[in-house]
Amino acid sequence: MVVAAATAAAVVATTVSRSAVLLAASSAHGADPLADETCSPGFPEDFIWGLGTAAYQIEGGAAALGREPSIWDTFSHTPGKVHDGDTGDVACDHVRLWRGDIELMKSIGLRHYRLSISWSRAMSWDEDSHGMVPNPDGLGFYEDLIRGLVAAGITPYVTLYHWDLPQKLHDELGGWHTPNNGALQAEFVKYASLCFGRYGKWVEMWFTFNEPQTFAVQGYSDGTHAPGMVSSELPYVVAHNVLNTHAAAVAVFRRRYAYLGGRISITLNCDINLPATQSAEDQAAAERANEFWLGWWLEPIVSGDYPKVMREYVGDRLPSFSKEQSLALVQSIDIVALNHYATNLASAVPDGEQGDAYNGWIADQVLRKTSDPSWAQGNSVWLHAYPPGIRLLLRWAALRWAGDLIITENGWSCHSMTYSPLPAVMSASQLAYHRNYTEQLRLAIQVDRLPLRGYFGWSLMDNFEWAEGYSKRFGLFYVDYSTQQRLPKAAARWWNETRRHC
Repeated sequence: MVVAAATAAAVVATTVSRSAVLLAASSAHGADPLADETCSPGFPEDFIWGLGTAAYQIEGGAAALGREPSIWDTFSHTPGKVHDGDTGDVACDHVRLWRGDIELMKSIGLRHYRLSISWSRAMSWDEDSHGMVPNPDGLGFYEDLIRGLVAAGITPYVTLYHWDLPQKLHDELGGWHTPNNGALQAEFVKYASLCFGRYGKWVEMWFTFNEPQTFAVQGYSDGTHAPGMVSSELPYVVAHNVLNTHAAAVAVFRRRYAYLGGRISITLNCDINLPATQSAEDQAAAERANEFWLGWWLEPIVSGDYPKVMREYVGDRLPSFSKEQSLALVQSIDIVALNHYATNLASAVPDGEQGDAYNGWIADQVLRKTSDPSWAQGNSVWLHAYPPGIRLLLRWAALRWAGDLIITENGWSCHSMTYSPLPAVMSASQLAYHRNYTEQLRLAIQVDRLPLRGYFGWSLMDNFEWAEGYSKRFGLFYVDYSTQQRLPKAAARWWNETRRHC
């Protein structure tokens, strides 16, 4: 994807120059009429405004700096698994262009940035010990990146696992799908400890896992994400392993690395579900859907066990926690971190009538999800805009967790299947999405009095969107994958005018 003759320096210089010109031009033609001279009016002065990315989605350099394959390398190279045969081999070439990407962040005054570390780059498989060992070159890359962010006045927020399990751990140690996989848990704790110790003094907040619901369901129930397994039982096995591994990593963090400062959590996603009608059956279905989605992960952290409705509907396929595991899970976060994109309408259906398209976790809920036809749709079939949904999700979580909340992902895929970048760069729908959803956050703070501490938009730049490849563009910056130039979209210009230096 990268033009061979273009050096990293040339790409960086051109990208930053063009971005600066476009940002300056947008200001010269008048600021956003809804913008305020103050930073993020209506929000607390210490409110966190950030943007995020993930390693496999932007880094590229699939074999650079000693990196080894992950399950996403294997999956994306399997014919028919990813749109148009796309892979993350090059992606946004961030592993080579990271200095320019920091300049890109500075160009819009970004002060908070959420990134993930590739386990396959930070560590390598060692046949002698039958486990992972530190990879100096990969660890050095992340130290340079994190220190570069700090030097630029940008605070790092780090996710340890954003879906890219090293392939060797899947093959040799059984992966997340092996029941009670203590060996994999030990490997993750070793990896987390390595990162805590090396980068902890610079990191404001750690997240053990990103969206475990997504990779448990799509990776092990419907098979549309890596590693592509299909089962009615495995998503619950995966979840059990992930939750226990999270708790073990947090225990080590608090016991050995608390002196470095920082907070720790796990990033949980949920498309809030509302009843399709006011019938008692549909109201129960909507609540059941929320418990199966967010409660699946949050309830064990609150009470030490899965939601009662899941025990009722899943039966003995849902694992049980030991007393020690429950105690380790309870309060194993410092803040509830939520990813939210869309809202669904849930309706109850008779058991067994979901149809052949339903499997495992989805079928277990015994309901059907739709959306309101009046809601705007993004360039992703599942993405329908209903801004109050994010406020409703925060309320739902706050009823269960008496503590701080943070939004760690929220974004809109621009319409982009064209040879011109203009539809994405000029996207009014993306701008409206971010403006309207962040307004709901203001109401959550001022009206609902919720302890919401920050917001991370998804994403800094267009990137590899998993099974959808490069066909979807969530970035505030448009990426031309043939030249690696980054161009600010309308939402980036809005951020520059209203959230600069927040």
